[in-house]
This record gives sequence, structure tokens and C-alpha cells, in this order.
Amino acid sequence: MVEAARHSTFAWGRVDCCLFAADAVAAVTGVDPAAPWRGTYADVRTAARLLARMGGLEATAAGMARHHGWPETPPAFLGRGDVALVRLDDGRQALAVCLGAALVLPAARGLATLERDRVLTGWRIG
Repeated sequence: MVEAARHSTFAWGRVDCCLFAADAVAAVTGVDPAAPWRGTYADVRTAARLLARMGGLEATAAGMARHHGWPETPPAFLGRGDVALVRLDDGRQALAVCLGAALVLPAARGLATLERDRVLTGWRIG
């Protein structure tokens, strides 16, 4: 999953931070937390509307984690495959997947790597 994303191009509703994180969760647990929303948005406007209806990115991710029993975990204790809410350079929030010391998320082309100091909160998966 991560290897395929390294060679992909960002696309809302196909290769974005939420679906990338959901794909990682599905790879670990067999549960796709984004199944109800896949195919329902295809651009930044429809993605923003969907997230706004669900209370925003942080509330949506935290709600899914609670629903599935994935505990909130401090940044220092996130492990490979865990999901984190991160702050980007421009101040926006995104979801990233922990690959050990660093976190990755879809970029315009391939994956961007972030350090743990960008983590606002995270969830242990599986």
C-alpha cells in the first residue's frame, strides 16, 4: 500500500490523506473505516463539505477511532501503521500514517514525510 502510494499522484477521493490513512487501517485490521464515504467526493470543495458535515477532520478521525476501539496515543508511542493527525506547514490539518520514526501522507506526487513534532494526536491501530 505504501509502495503504491509512493508512485501515485494526489487526487481528492482517490489518493488523499483520509483515504491513505483508511487504506493503512484496512491493511492492518481488515476494516475500511472510509467505506461509507469512498466515491462520494472528487474535489477539494466536495471533500470539505463532507468533512464539515461530519464535524471536521479531527472530530471525524477521533469518532472513528472511538467507534473501532483504537486508543488515542501520545506521539512518542505511535508505532508502524498507527494513524496521526498532523499540522502541515500552512497550518491545515491532515492524517498521516506512522512508519516508525517518521510519518507519511500523500503529496502532489508520491508521499511527503513529516517528523513526529508535527503530530497533534494519534491512534494505535490494531
